[in-house]
Amino acid sequence: MNRRLFLATATAGLAITAPRLAFAQSAEAAARELVQQVSTEMLALLRSPSTPAEKQAAFMDMMDRYSNMRQIAGFALGRYGRNMSEPLKLRYIEAFKQFVAASYIGRFSEYSGETIDVGNARRTRSGYAVDTSVRRGTQPPLSVRWEISDRSGKPLIEDFEIEGVSMATSQRGEFTSLINSYGGDMERFVQYLESRG
Repeated sequence: MNRRLFLATATAGLAITAPRLAFAQSAEAAARELVQQVSTEMLALLRSPSTPAEKQAAFMDMMDRYSNMRQIAGFALGRYGRNMSEPLKLRYIEAFKQFVAASYIGRFSEYSGETIDVGNARRTRSGYAVDTSVRRGTQPPLSVRWEISDRSGKPLIEDFEIEGVSMATSQRGEFTSLINSYGGDMERFVQYLESRG
């Protein structure tokens, strides 16, 4: 291959590769920015003088804006979601949001003076992972990994792990046990979630 042909081939290769690299970098930056935004809003919410009910409503609003709730709620149901009617599924998703918000607002209520360090995003098989470290004064920092996917057309949270424990997987195990205790009766299961919200 002569020098001119080599340069032409190399230039063409760079022209094809550059947009892909720019897209990957911008997608990674968008995933990181999403986690930064959620972390900032979450700390502000926890520090606010709002009532528990107001914090729960604000947390649900954050879930609607920043996460793929249909995907998360569907994963938590596993095989039991396949035969649900659409009206019952919609009730379940709303009850799921209320249930998760109540659970995590109660769990996070003991935190207020923390800071969150957000690391870089890295590509995974299903999207991007962003590691964060929650600094808690004299206590050891808490590691939280956020799983971000852009399959919907924009980056959204699909799961997070606290100290290696996946919220979605934990919820799925809890729900499977609960549904089994109801003999697979999905109406009773949804009613239970609605009562807990």
